[in-house]
Amino acid sequence: MFTKHGVRPDGLLIGACLAVAVTTLAALPLSLAPGWDELVYLSRYAPYDPATPFSAPRSRGVPLLVAPVAAVTDSVVVLRCYLTATATLALYLGFRPWTRVLGSALVPAVAAAGYGSLWIALFYAGAAMPNHYLAMAAVGAVGCFLLAVAPRATSASVPSPASARPARGPLVGLALALCVAALMRPSDAVWLAAPLLLAPLAVPAWRKLAPAAAVAAGLAAGLVPWAVEAHTRFGGIRQRLREASDIQGGMRPTFSLPEYVTTLDGPLLCRPCTGDAVDWPAVGWWVALPPLVALGLYAAHRAGRAAAAWLAVLVATATAATYLAFLPYAAPRFLLPAYALLAIPAALGGIAAVRRAWPSTGTDGTDGTSGTDDTDGAGRAGVVGARLAARATARRRVRATVVIVALVGVCVAHGTVHWDMVRRHVRVQERARADWQHIAAVLREQGVRPPCLVGGTHAVVPIAHAAGCRSQRDTPDGRESGGGVPDAFVLRGDRRPPPWARAWPRHRVPDAHYRGWRVAVAPRPGDGD
Repeated sequence: MFTKHGVRPDGLLIGACLAVAVTTLAALPLSLAPGWDELVYLSRYAPYDPATPFSAPRSRGVPLLVAPVAAVTDSVVVLRCYLTATATLALYLGFRPWTRVLGSALVPAVAAAGYGSLWIALFYAGAAMPNHYLAMAAVGAVGCFLLAVAPRATSASVPSPASARPARGPLVGLALALCVAALMRPSDAVWLAAPLLLAPLAVPAWRKLAPAAAVAAGLAAGLVPWAVEAHTRFGGIRQRLREASDIQGGMRPTFSLPEYVTTLDGPLLCRPCTGDAVDWPAVGWWVALPPLVALGLYAAHRAGRAAAAWLAVLVATATAATYLAFLPYAAPRFLLPAYALLAIPAALGGIAAVRRAWPSTGTDGTDGTSGTDDTDGAGRAGVVGARLAARATARRRVRATVVIVALVGVCVAHGTVHWDMVRRHVRVQERARADWQHIAAVLREQGVRPPCLVGGTHAVVPIAHAAGCRSQRDTPDGRESGGGVPDAFVLRGDRRPPPWARAWPRHRVPDAHYRGWRVAVAPRPGDGD
């Protein structure tokens, strides 16, 4: 567990994970109210009543994650502290197998720090959302798979049959990682599992039954709750998939890369993305990622670990494909698994570049330059040799200073850009979530109290929850099937209420940060007397 110097071999990784945790706590207020998606998951538990609609695309992984706190308290501070701790643990567990895969403590630490420095990762690390945990499950699954397919080392000089069998620990880790991924986002877990099952076709040494069985078993275990719910609530798997596709705008072949470029600085959900621009400083890390990955693949090839690096890239591509090629809108959090996996070869490339630029010393200590051995001019040669050595040392110091300054400059610039973006989005969300409370206050002032039903389109789910009401998303005819006529209808901007509610009194929301909010409230019995 410790090296001969008393240092944990994963000490660098632990330090990187703790640094990400501290940054998350500094960037996100512990009092930040739950967002729309978070409320859907949290309201499965009584402290967060009333329950909001749990639609077909969602799965039960996040409710299971938050159960230890959401089932007993509605304290947002407790929730944020708990989620920051679980996110930090997930970051460590995801990258921990790679210290053995790569035989390096530095690369996984740099990769974890690089991933954790992204504003997207920072924003969602303390959130009740599935994306960070899916990303860490993907990283951990690939790492455990590589450990599982590697031959076991033995102390004997002659290989034993046991050395050809995968170790039990990586197999258990592989199955658990696939199970977590399937609990968090079932469709993403399928895209994660597919390359792991197909990769042995290209690498004969990986053709072992136990790793494939672990992938299949973990995936199946995680999919069982989703499949059972599909039959009990949605009429079957096919019907649930069809309903999920309809809610997401219709899954179909598309090309969403431009939309994801625009979301590099936000918004959190780009649906639609028309008219949205991007701050070009936010694109810098995206532009640097491909060459760093390419350099990492080259470094891995030279170190004899090309297959491991290529598998990370392959799985990253697969997890991103469903969003880039089939989903007609964009949210930056959807690509977190791909970013986490690409962080590994990118860290390899970045470290290789620094080592290449770092000055090396010749075997004689003079950068390859030595004095003459002429005994007749020994005194003069000694002086000349000393001067050459001093110049070589000075050149090394200058080069090292340039490398350090450049490295620090790049890290500071990257960190500044992402800190600014995460703080900007925190401010936006604080104001938007406060507006939900202002709108709910107006509803209560107008007599809308539980039990009640609130209709509308934009943000009606969290607004209704803030008012203690059930929500009803608007449909083309103004009503949701079986929902009945709501007690109030939420409007914003030029939006008009449905025909059956146009005679209802409308009330402005005076204290909202974002202008244009109004509520149309159904007349109560006796209002016209």
